[in-house]
Amino acid sequence: MALLGLYCLLVIALLLAELKQVRRAQMIFKPAAAFGFVLLALQQGALETDFGILIFIGLVACALGDIFLLSRHSQAMFKSGMAAFAIGHVFFIFAANHISNPNITLFYWGGSLLFGVILAYIVFRYLKPRLPKDLVWPVGFYTLIISAMIIYALQSDFLGPHIYIVPAALLFAISDLFVARDRFIRPSSNNAILITPLYFTAQALFALSVTV
Repeated sequence: MALLGLYCLLVIALLLAELKQVRRAQMIFKPAAAFGFVLLALQQGALETDFGILIFIGLVACALGDIFLLSRHSQAMFKSGMAAFAIGHVFFIFAANHISNPNITLFYWGGSLLFGVILAYIVFRYLKPRLPKDLVWPVGFYTLIISAMIIYALQSDFLGPHIYIVPAALLFAISDLFVARDRFIRPSSNNAILITPLYFTAQALFALSVTV
């Protein structure tokens, strides 16, 4: 797993660059790490199954989102990044639905749905007063997509070969919350301590979930 080891080194290098606020290094290591999780999925055989192809497309969309979000000052780039990540989430939803658990109970189905809805409501209520007016509904819609990703992941057959999909979805959602906190509530380079490891671990787990 030399590629996975290199990927971890790139993520560590990116984290250090973010903490030290070295923009040139961030411009190098962030796209490299994003390219790393795409390559990792290919190495695991992403293009050999329908599930893997859906995950792969989601990862490519997220990698594009990482590149768009390299700019911290352009509202247009931020919106483009959010759109790219939303597309990534949607393809992760499609992937989770592709491996949905046929034996799920009505109680578990309702519980996972309720959990996702409540989570979306709490997060949106927390963010809404702090959002620019033109981002209220886009962020609200994005929050619903994240919630749907978690719901579908919890309702998938995650105890089979795709065991990583649930922790991947949860870590991705948590990292998104801290990105919003950094963007709209309390900007600080120290937020990278949580955002970067959570996000890139999530993407690596999505990539590993395609293993055939």
